[in-house]
Amino acid sequence: MGKLVMGYWDCPVCGSQGIRGDVVNCPSCGRARGDVQFYLKNVAEGETREENERGDIEYMDEAKAQSFSKNPDWYCSFCNSLNSDNAQFCGNCGASRADSESNYFDQLKKKQEQEAAELAAQPQPAARTQPKSKRPLLILAAVVIGIILLFTYLNGNKTAGDLKVTALNWVRNIQIEEYREFSESGWTLPDGAELTDQKSEYHHSDSVLSHYVDREVQRSRRVLDHYETYYTYEDRGNGSFEEVSHQRPVYETEYYTETIQEPVFIQVPRYQTKYYYNIWRWTPTREATADGTDHNAVWPETNLGENEREGQKSEDYRFTVTDSKGESTTYRLAESDWRNLNEGDSISITSRRTGADAFISDEKGNRIADIYPVR
Repeated sequence: MGKLVMGYWDCPVCGSQGIRGDVVNCPSCGRARGDVQFYLKNVAEGETREENERGDIEYMDEAKAQSFSKNPDWYCSFCNSLNSDNAQFCGNCGASRADSESNYFDQLKKKQEQEAAELAAQPQPAARTQPKSKRPLLILAAVVIGIILLFTYLNGNKTAGDLKVTALNWVRNIQIEEYREFSESGWTLPDGAELTDQKSEYHHSDSVLSHYVDREVQRSRRVLDHYETYYTYEDRGNGSFEEVSHQRPVYETEYYTETIQEPVFIQVPRYQTKYYYNIWRWTPTREATADGTDHNAVWPETNLGENEREGQKSEDYRFTVTDSKGESTTYRLAESDWRNLNEGDSISITSRRTGADAFISDEKGNRIADIYPVR
């Protein structure tokens, strides 16, 4: 058993504080020690102390320690007084211990449960808050409104009228492909290729384990260095506390050298058969182009030669508009819409203020035909 430490209690009747644990009646009002909780001076509940931090602990001498029983006090069920475990009758009212069932710890637990229940049942007062300034809300509202207005403005349409079509242009293009023979090589022989040669050539290298070499590496590990003692203080329920010693391990980091087997790899070349061959394929060699500034868009003459054919076709239709300031802009659009335009027509063009999604519109901004900028 550890050393005993003197406990203290406060009188719940007159409020006297710091009464020693070996005193069973309040020195101020004379009331018997009853519904109390023992505590230590200089040590908070649950606090631990190191070996060298116990200078302010109030240890009992051997004679004083012998006067305390080993068990907690018992509660008299008639007058709620605490009595020593050694007493068979209540020192306050004389009632027999046999008529009482609970001890100090039973009553303490019951009291704590009752206090917790009362606290939970109490209505919680509303937290007092300082009246908030309306200025931050006004600023936030102004910012939100500004963002909405800016978003609405940028995503709104703007229509440019008084535009005159000053030019029409079209271009049609046909790629001409020629059937030619090519000399090539590869690791496979394509279908239809005429093999001219084949050789075993370097293809790639593989990493192959050659051997192991010894290498020293530094490692670390935690090892037990020693144990250190610390102390806690347990309420014995009779006005005294017992000092209990505990041991906890203290570790240190240890460094050591370890020899490991490190693999060494070599690069081993791998060879495969490479094929050399001739192969015929269609390939673009020239273009045939036709263009104009009217609606008579036609495909160009290709004048195909031997081993030639028509390939991919492309077409582009554009118009240019000039505003009242003399500034001109060219756009692309689909052929069907382009054929509905004529030089000298007055049109309106609507776009978002961000510059995207332009289209030919009526004066009210209703979409007539999509157009695309020329880049």
